Amino acid sequence: MRRFFWYYLDTMKKILLYPGTFNPPHFGHVSAVKVAANTIDFGEVWIMPSGKRVDRVIPTSSEDRKNMGNLFVEYLRTEVHPPVKLVTSAVDNIDGKYTHEHMVELKAQSEDEIFQLVGIDGFLSIKERVLGPNEKFIIIKRSGYEFSEKLLSNSNLVMLEKGVGGISSTKIREMVQNRDEGYKKLVPEKIAVYIEEKGLYV
Repeated sequence: MRRFFWYYLDTMKKILLYPGTFNPPHFGHVSAVKVAANTIDFGEVWIMPSGKRVDRVIPTSSEDRKNMGNLFVEYLRTEVHPPVKLVTSAVDNIDGKYTHEHMVELKAQSEDEIFQLVGIDGFLSIKERVLGPNEKFIIIKRSGYEFSEKLLSNSNLVMLEKGVGGISSTKIREMVQNRDEGYKKLVPEKIAVYIEEKGLYV
């Protein structure tokens, strides 16, 4: 049994799970993954576009966001060393469940050690409904937000020492709507082409 236990520990992977609307994915998202991957030796990175949410309605179609997710993953594979994959269960929304329900199932079904990547603002908004004491988070610093000493002492929370800039998907959508082509410098090239060809956000 002891030998099996150590074998199990050796074969467990650390997974970086990054959920979000990714509407659209941008270089801020890329930077967050790169900083996290340089902080912990992850075996894989899972990008999970949101589907049905309790806090917002996402007007961009699930098909467009999944297509941009695939382009995002393709780009990330050139930027980070762990394998990167797209998790589409939430954005496909076949069973009508909320995104957080899909995340619960994903974590429950995996035998690996899953760390959820989230901005500090997002974490502070969900911390009261974190599902259990063993939930692990990689937290992105943002100006204007601070942690309490109690949270800082939680060994399941890893605060990234390096910030990741101030790019936001909301700002990019506004730039597209205002015909400001500067947005093309904030997203990977293929995503900029996709936005333009599909006429998104206008």
